[in-house]
Amino acid sequence: MRPYWEAMAITPWEVEDLDRWTEGALKRGATSVILRLRYPPTMVDLWGWARRWEGLFWIVHARWATQPFGYGMHFPAPPISPPPRPDPAYAYGQSCHSVEEVALAAPWASYVWIGSFFPTPSHPHVHSPLPLSLLSTLRTLYPTLPLVAVGGIDSEEKIEQIRIAGAGGFAAIRYFLRV
Repeated sequence: MRPYWEAMAITPWEVEDLDRWTEGALKRGATSVILRLRYPPTMVDLWGWARRWEGLFWIVHARWATQPFGYGMHFPAPPISPPPRPDPAYAYGQSCHSVEEVALAAPWASYVWIGSFFPTPSHPHVHSPLPLSLLSTLRTLYPTLPLVAVGGIDSEEKIEQIRIAGAGGFAAIRYFLRV
């Protein structure tokens, strides 16, 4: 079984049909889904979706989820100390943009997103993508922490580049929009 952080499909801000989007992401090889929607679904809709996709490792984004749902929570940068885990297996992820941010998250994070490595429309304010060499530096500093590259990863070639550089996985929006 592949680790949940190997190919993380991030929802766009707006998803017309979450079931259809989920099906497409899984067809593209997603190992987990990050619900990063602008407006959270109602509890009825969220749990209906979760029942329909039983067995899918899904993580809620802490921008809208104020309590644990699914299999984990993902926190935006800068790193913050999250609330206690509801269960030791519950995943806590952190978005990071520097070695310093990874150092703050490493003691408690189950995985970290590090990026952006390529230009990305979801974060147009990032003018200078990080160098891929940062991944090998972080791999040396944190050999057991799952490093998930994020930012502009929209092709097989870019996935190969970040893996060679030291990432254990990737998180993306556009890559999973193509079926």
